[in-house]
Amino acid sequence: MSKTAEEMALEINDKIDGFKSELANASTKEDLQKVQDALEAFKSEGLKGLAKVDAIEKLEGIIKEQGEELTKLKESGMTQTGKSLGESLKEKMADIKNVAKGLSAKEIVVKADTNRASVASNAQTMELSDIGQLAHAKLTAYDLFRKIPVSESNNNGVITYYDWDQATIARAAAAVAEGAAFPESTAKWVKGTISLQKIGDTLPVTEEFYEDEAMFAAELNMFLDTNVKIKRNNDIINATGASNTITGLVASIDAYTPVASGITDASIYDLAVKVSESITASGGSKYQPDFALMNISDINKMKLKKDANNNYVIPPFVSRDGSNVAGLVVLEENAVAANTMIIGDRRYARIYEKAGITLSRGYVDAQFVEDMETLKVRTRLAFLIRGADKGGFKKVTSISAALTTLAT
Repeated sequence: MSKTAEEMALEINDKIDGFKSELANASTKEDLQKVQDALEAFKSEGLKGLAKVDAIEKLEGIIKEQGEELTKLKESGMTQTGKSLGESLKEKMADIKNVAKGLSAKEIVVKADTNRASVASNAQTMELSDIGQLAHAKLTAYDLFRKIPVSESNNNGVITYYDWDQATIARAAAAVAEGAAFPESTAKWVKGTISLQKIGDTLPVTEEFYEDEAMFAAELNMFLDTNVKIKRNNDIINATGASNTITGLVASIDAYTPVASGITDASIYDLAVKVSESITASGGSKYQPDFALMNISDINKMKLKKDANNNYVIPPFVSRDGSNVAGLVVLEENAVAANTMIIGDRRYARIYEKAGITLSRGYVDAQFVEDMETLKVRTRLAFLIRGADKGGFKKVTSISAALTTLAT
């Protein structure tokens, strides 16, 4: 049964009311396309002649106009930052309904003509609650060795230890003939001492800074703490014992002496094995070298080794990622100079320290009357490899020179 003109008009009005909420919230070209598709589906439902109904044509005109406007904005690289399309459509909704009911034939113009420039001196921002952090090298050395706490009193800041006197030791055991005198070995000990040395840093700060800038004041504490940790880590590797410094790892151990070994195209992998061999050949009953400290440039040179056909070279005694070479854990420590290497048994090196790192605040000179104070961070430590334990470590003073010798 065919529908009367009145029934068709009522159905159009009902559909238009259903479309209006979607149209009012449309803010992109994709949203407009969804409304257009819904209208097309409605027209194809068998209501003949519906495509020519004035209300439908007006709505299609609106959708087309706004689609063209959005396309222009997109092509010009602009974004719509004032009223959204949905907000503008809501303002025109009364006119849209009139068009749908056939009560108005006027053109409806929907524009988004308000942008951020309309708001003068707008200081609103999204402020992040954290602070960017400064980068520094990995601090491997301090974490590598065992730490021994030193009591807070009655030690004079000095570590005393007993050691074999290497210069006078003689092992004289030999075959003895019947009735002959036995050989005589020599064994002596010496007492050694090392003093705790201090590392510190300071920074003057106003009282107002602490009162008004709590977030940044906390960063200053961390800044000083990190400064001391960086210096401590570097000294554990490189300090010579001069100028109130500890005697670090490099100054405490002997250099490796490479020997011509006829190794074809010797690599850093080969060198690490030979250095470890030089430790265990005479001290294997005691020492088990377990680390190799290298600068990142030498670690990468080792890992990037290729053969004549540009294939990466990974020996069978090396882990797939190159981080373990014949039982030696390869550790990045950039306080170790490039083209050098340190290999050893970490059990025989110790760090003695008092109370870790401490932070304090106080007054210097006229700071009290100037509303200033000084932040101070300090630590006291000593590094010890006994003379009897030096054999558990070797340093390579020139990787390139050692490789040349191994290859001869």
